[in-house]
Amino acid sequence: MKVSFLGGALEVGGSCILLKVDNKNLLLDCGIRQSSSKDPIPDFKIIQENGGVDAIIISHAHMDHIGCLPIISKEYPMARIYTNVMTKDLMRVLLYDSLKIMNNREAEIPLYAEKDVIAMLTRVFPINYMVEFPIFEDIKICFYMAGHIAGASCVYIKSPEGSVFYSGDFSVFSQKTVEGLKLPKLRPDIGIFETTYGDRLHSNREVEEQKLIEIIRDCIENKGKMLIPAFALGRAQEVILIMKKAINKGIIKNIKIYVDGMIRDINRVYKLNPLYLKNSLGKKILRGIEPFYDDNITAVKDKKVREDILESEESCIIISSSGMLTGGFSQYYAEKIAPMENSYIVITGYQDEESPGRKLLNLLDEDEKDKKIELNGRTIPVKCRVERVGLSAHSDKEEIKSVIKMLSPRNIFMVHGNEEVIKKFSREISYDVRARIYSPGCGESYSIYINNPRKQLNRNIYKCLFKKEELNKENLKELWKFVNINYNQRFFTVEELIYIWNGVWNGDKNSNYILDFEKNILNSIYFENNTKRLFLFKAKSSEEVEKELKPRELKPNELNDFINKYFGEFKFKKASLIYEEKKVILSFNFPSIVDNKIYDVIKNFKSDTKWNVEISDSVNINECSRIIKEIMNGADIKKISYRLDKNEVEVSLDSKTDVNDEIMKKFINSTGMKLFIKFSGNGINNDELTHIIESDNSNIMEQNKALDLIDDEFKYMDFKPYKKSIKSYANGKYIELSFITPVIGQKYEKNIEHISKKTGWNIKISDSVNQNEIINMAILLCNLENIKLKKNPSFNRNDLTLLLKLEKSEEITKMDNIKHKFEQNTGCSLIFKS
Repeated sequence: MKVSFLGGALEVGGSCILLKVDNKNLLLDCGIRQSSSKDPIPDFKIIQENGGVDAIIISHAHMDHIGCLPIISKEYPMARIYTNVMTKDLMRVLLYDSLKIMNNREAEIPLYAEKDVIAMLTRVFPINYMVEFPIFEDIKICFYMAGHIAGASCVYIKSPEGSVFYSGDFSVFSQKTVEGLKLPKLRPDIGIFETTYGDRLHSNREVEEQKLIEIIRDCIENKGKMLIPAFALGRAQEVILIMKKAINKGIIKNIKIYVDGMIRDINRVYKLNPLYLKNSLGKKILRGIEPFYDDNITAVKDKKVREDILESEESCIIISSSGMLTGGFSQYYAEKIAPMENSYIVITGYQDEESPGRKLLNLLDEDEKDKKIELNGRTIPVKCRVERVGLSAHSDKEEIKSVIKMLSPRNIFMVHGNEEVIKKFSREISYDVRARIYSPGCGESYSIYINNPRKQLNRNIYKCLFKKEELNKENLKELWKFVNINYNQRFFTVEELIYIWNGVWNGDKNSNYILDFEKNILNSIYFENNTKRLFLFKAKSSEEVEKELKPRELKPNELNDFINKYFGEFKFKKASLIYEEKKVILSFNFPSIVDNKIYDVIKNFKSDTKWNVEISDSVNINECSRIIKEIMNGADIKKISYRLDKNEVEVSLDSKTDVNDEIMKKFINSTGMKLFIKFSGNGINNDELTHIIESDNSNIMEQNKALDLIDDEFKYMDFKPYKKSIKSYANGKYIELSFITPVIGQKYEKNIEHISKKTGWNIKISDSVNQNEIINMAILLCNLENIKLKKNPSFNRNDLTLLLKLEKSEEITKMDNIKHKFEQNTGCSLIFKS
């Protein structure tokens, strides 16, 4: 066996290793060096001297592992390229982006053309994790989850001459997007390990994430802008999810987060391949939930948006590629943000020695006041704060050691690290393991003769169904029963389940066949994913299946996921859950303009969840006011009054303003409500309130007698006004009656009209709400039933709803009576949950 190092040896970048085994030449990765001072291309002369390439194996999609793949694939078009589906999809994005960058750089000749990338991608043969595949008669390869980034693989090669483990880049610890390295008991004769951080121990991940959050909070407090230049693949997604979690917990507030550059395309690929992601993230995507974007986190679409972000005075965070400030839109943002004294640039990953990102970090150690950096050929003053946060996706030296000790190969090659790091680590590991340890340089070759190759452990599949028909919903139960009886709780890949089904190795089955089979497994109640590796499945027990078949109450988080999946497109404001009635109440800013197709969706939702859905008729008054001020920009607005029972809004203006039909039309289209305009010059003063019941009696009763008469009229009524006031307006005086809510007052509109005629007074039902009385009534009703609350009730004036959080969930059953009494006495809606 011969191992030759074409790149990535005593250096970081340009990973490329030629393995000659059983008279076949296997190329492990084919990366590019991104440092401007080095030849970007690996030493391909070694390939020619050894007779070419028979197969190419790719560990993951970072450019320092795939950047020269179109070149070598064009030279050796018969060599099949092996990787997994996620890496293939990511390779397409990164290589096309690389093409775009090369073509846009002046005086630079691109290393390859688009047709080379297209042709190369047709030669990719995807293999999923933990599928042992014969690439030649006596040579098998298998990919294992490496952590690091989505799709990253450790490669295991078995041959008559011995076995080889190639780590690629790996991380033992679990991240937000991917689980850490997962390996079975392998027995390699040769191990090739990355040593990027072989000289250091990582800080605690949670501590570093908290450090990032604290920097963001400082940025918000200082009303600054923050740039996080991030590797588009892997690091950017980690940063987004860290921030999203902090926003959801209320730790970060009132800040917009913008995502720019190639990160947008990588996010799309992540969503297409959920089984390669961490359980929590992958399961969300499988349920149809958007994993990266929300109201606070948005993708930047064009140049104008970029300009608006930088011109705006609002504080914001920008996550943009590239991670070393060597290109992409991060350079564009850095030019503008670096000179801002109240702003921040936060570096979160590895920086090449000559990259602008490293030079920026070096400024941290300088005492000079006038700090500068070169970007795009321009000298930029650096006045912003520069911070470093350790979010590495590589293992540190102790983690690398632990993997080497676990595998115990007899021959160990240390690669993918700076020369000083590799040599120091090699000396350290030599005290811990009994093996021949090599620190190869680029261009070096080693012949390794393995006298007695280690015996390999095999996964034994000893029973099959030998079915000829394709798997479908109808016959899936048969597969489940067979696996359950013969293999109990053992986990299998989809390929292994296919083998159990038809008894034939499916290595050359087309990918659609595998995807269809996988869909049937994923959508069934008979199989479940491994909690750490979503691409592995096991048959559920008979008890679990029986339980699944029974009607099951949805948990709050499951129900909310369903609500977002079904109704997210309608942009509802709030969803309230009433468990005892199995009812969801959707609140919108303006319910009358909700698209009618929501009612078809409600039917589907009810069919799938057995929950009813109601649309609240409450209007968001705050949003309505905002729209009025926006469309009547410049008008001198004195008062906005709402007649919600008539779906009308009246705006009182201090002076005559041109309010045209276009404004009226825009308002009704935005809110579904009618707009009425009044001016102070037409007989109504600024203190006038709407919805006055006017008397046609010219004989006006003395005011104290009128007030006494009102008391007499309400003496035997269920509800009485708690306050009576005499108020003035342009037409004279009127009486205002305040009830616990206007809704209660409107019940007595006919009575009030009668009182108005008898007294000769114009009478108004006040728009005010007695919030304290509403809350006290709810607490009193709960006390009478001995129901304890977790916290004080929360009242929403906009839609007249009161939220109660109960200390004990079982007390929900007592709430029906309370809800009825409360709503009858207040005209408000009562919502409660445990």
